[in-house]
Amino acid sequence: MNIDETARIENSTLGDVEIREYVTVHDSEIATGCRIYERTSIKKSNIDGPTDINANAYVENARIGTEVQVGPNAAVVGVTHDRDGDGMTFREDTFETVVLEDGAFVGAGAVVLSGVTVGENAVVGAGVTVTEDVAAGTVVRDGR
Repeated sequence: MNIDETARIENSTLGDVEIREYVTVHDSEIATGCRIYERTSIKKSNIDGPTDINANAYVENARIGTEVQVGPNAAVVGVTHDRDGDGMTFREDTFETVVLEDGAFVGAGAVVLSGVTVGENAVVGAGVTVTEDVAAGTVVRDGR
């Protein structure tokens, strides 16, 4: 295990992992073979190994398979807020797990929203926001 001294790990289980500078991990399980790069935040997630989560990524309420790559500055966000006729209720989160199946790739700056499943070996291109499930083997880019 190689965990940088600046990393903060709270209520989490780690296998033999590499965690770089200024990473935070809360209430998560990260399996052997994972690499978590600089300034990444992981909350309430399960990550199988080997998997790479690149610098400045944000991962919350996700289940991530093996050999997944999450690009730098990407967000995998399994939390949202309900809306009704009066708008959103402040600080009342709704959790819907995001699933990144084995071999999935999430490009730099991409956003995968609450409740979405990205299928096995699917690719979410850089800068794309995904609001619906992505079928296995599919490439999503430029909103197409």
